[in-house]
Amino acid sequence: MLDNRGKGRDSSPEGFEQALLKRIEQINIEPEMRAIAEHLREQAISEIEHMDDKCVDKQKLISSLKVLKSARSGEYLVVSEGDYGANIEFGTKNSTETPFLLPSFNKLGGLIHKCLQGALNRAALKARRFRPR
Repeated sequence: MLDNRGKGRDSSPEGFEQALLKRIEQINIEPEMRAIAEHLREQAISEIEHMDDKCVDKQKLISSLKVLKSARSGEYLVVSEGDYGANIEFGTKNSTETPFLLPSFNKLGGLIHKCLQGALNRAALKARRFRPR
């Protein structure tokens, strides 16, 4: 409800919900998502460096790995530019697969969960500080 003069905050449950939704929009875990993507890229580079000689040009593959911001808010992608990375990861009709990105993702699974859980906990603490007025 508004106060007598038509000014002030809406103290109804609907008003509180609207205010809380606005507050949640301000919570940002994008830096954590970017950090996870960077860790994944670093782990993939480590996997590539420890490959046997199936990878002809390791430096070309390493330099093709990029972290790109997705079209969706808060998402980041680890990509290998060009076809070389996909050909190594999944193989071709003339060569067997030598995965480097999927094993990296598997190794970082626990870290990803821990990082996101921490970000969500911090967001929940910020939301708890928000009080209706």
